[in-house]
Amino acid sequence: MKWVFISRMASRLKAEASFIFVFSGVLMFVCLNPHTINPAEWILYTKYLVPIGMAVWLLFSFRLHVSLFTSTPIHWIAMNDIMPTPQKIVFCQTLIAFICFFAWQLALAGIIAGAVAANYSAGWDLFTFLFPLYLIHFLLPFLWAWMIGLSTGAVYAYHSSKKAMLLVGVFVLWIIVLFSLEYRNPSFSLWGNHRWPYIDPLFSLTFQKERVLIKLAYILSSIAVYGVFRSMRRSFAGLAASVTLVIFVTIFLQHAQSKFQLDDILLANDVKLYQQIKHQAQPKNIPLHGYWKIKEIEVNPKSTYPIKATLSLHPKEHTVRFSINEQFQIDHIQGGGKRFPFQQQGNVVQVQTNGAPSMTIYYRHTFGSTFYPLTSGVTLLPFEANWYPQSMDSTLYDIDSSGTLHSNVETKTCTRVNMIVGKEKYRWHGDHLPCLSVINGPYKQIQVQHTRFLVYKPFLTTTRNYMELKHQLVSIRNELCDLFPNLAKTDYCTKEVKSVSIIPKSINTTNLSLYDSTVADGNYTFYVDPFLDVNGTPATIHIQELAAFFIPYRLFENEQISLFVGLYLMEKLHIPSIGYENRLAEKASINSTAWEHYKALSMKEKENILIHLVQERGKGDR
Repeated sequence: MKWVFISRMASRLKAEASFIFVFSGVLMFVCLNPHTINPAEWILYTKYLVPIGMAVWLLFSFRLHVSLFTSTPIHWIAMNDIMPTPQKIVFCQTLIAFICFFAWQLALAGIIAGAVAANYSAGWDLFTFLFPLYLIHFLLPFLWAWMIGLSTGAVYAYHSSKKAMLLVGVFVLWIIVLFSLEYRNPSFSLWGNHRWPYIDPLFSLTFQKERVLIKLAYILSSIAVYGVFRSMRRSFAGLAASVTLVIFVTIFLQHAQSKFQLDDILLANDVKLYQQIKHQAQPKNIPLHGYWKIKEIEVNPKSTYPIKATLSLHPKEHTVRFSINEQFQIDHIQGGGKRFPFQQQGNVVQVQTNGAPSMTIYYRHTFGSTFYPLTSGVTLLPFEANWYPQSMDSTLYDIDSSGTLHSNVETKTCTRVNMIVGKEKYRWHGDHLPCLSVINGPYKQIQVQHTRFLVYKPFLTTTRNYMELKHQLVSIRNELCDLFPNLAKTDYCTKEVKSVSIIPKSINTTNLSLYDSTVADGNYTFYVDPFLDVNGTPATIHIQELAAFFIPYRLFENEQISLFVGLYLMEKLHIPSIGYENRLAEKASINSTAWEHYKALSMKEKENILIHLVQERGKGDR
């Protein structure tokens, strides 16, 4: 019997069904655009597709359920004792309709995630990343529209059309208010994703679970509104109670949602950091003294003091100087139950210890910046960030002639790197601290041929592409170590490729810089533009070319040598080019005539010039 009713309803809803097919077709067409910048770019389209989709699904759900409820003569079945509980018929039909709706959404999610993964030559990892994104950004708002249509349809069929119109009016006005808040207030983001940058590593992908809970809370609240409205005998009493509940829920959930918006804090800290570095009058090469050793480090983003570092001191020392990243402000320093006076000037900290045997440094809870965030959802503390005390003064940030802030300018030599991935809380205790990296957030760990890849999820691709990238990194290393004998005994030439980290750059820095890579103890890190995946080319293909220039720069710290070596490696190893060599040359201070002349030389001539340049540099360093 239930299938008879469903077939009748299908014939009555031809127009509404056509709307569903047309909208779903448009949604797939837009999301499957092959000329995307990033595999998750279709999140941006929620700004347009979600409000239209909610209207389409609300109308369809309302018409479907009105037809379903009015087509089932519950009272007649009960009067004739055909079934003891005729409500089961309606419940089963409603459940079947919901299952069909849900299956339709799952099919769309599968098609979009699968097609995008195929377009980016990616595999299961990218598919499992994109599939839930559709459910979060599209299914949940469409589910809310479905539940509103169900509620108003029930009121229309079992109460009155007037009462149903009042209820749908409450829901529609509620939705309009929420969308108005989204489009007018950048800090309010519920259904759409329209902030800049729209595929950012910190906000869009970090608090997904919390956003799901907020959206589910709105859906459950709509059910509560329906219950309150239906329980009131008088329509206007139900209207007043429903509006009161809607206002309370909106204010409460908006306040709860504000807890997950870190845009203002992190971006404001970026501005403060920029101004601090721009105007700091700190003399270079400040001597750092004091015999100290790190004994313990604790990282807990949710704590009042997110980072605590304990140092053992020499009792004869009364003053200690060390260096840390400028973005991490110290709240206080304590030892023996007393607070020590200290001065933090730029990246140098001076502490009056007065012969104390140890001290603990308590960092201020500032969340860091978009360069190195420190939150409960995303923590990026690589060893090259100098986020814990250093015995050498290293320049970490630099402002170039165009006023752009760069990071990772200098890195220290590491004989041992310890990478802690996926742990929100971490504590180290010992006598010999390695170069320590603590990373947590939207990253995926992949083991490929004894090499660990740590990849920002939108950059995920196939295992074959990771194998090709590793092969290219090994080829670059072998070629450089053979070409320049002075590198043979260095850490770079003696260590195997242990790990490769592909991390998105800060949104406040240039999209391409020679500083965007580090190499230490066989651990390679590449900081890449979040919009790197241009026209479906996997990130690993971009990094193959970038590595040919970035790695030589880290080895020689010379623009001309790194560009000349990079071009030589591109030709010698047949690395596929996307055009980065010209862009890097344009950004560098290298003479354009000399660059074009070098490009026209033969491989043997390029090799001779490189050997000569490196030898001359070596003489200058003596």
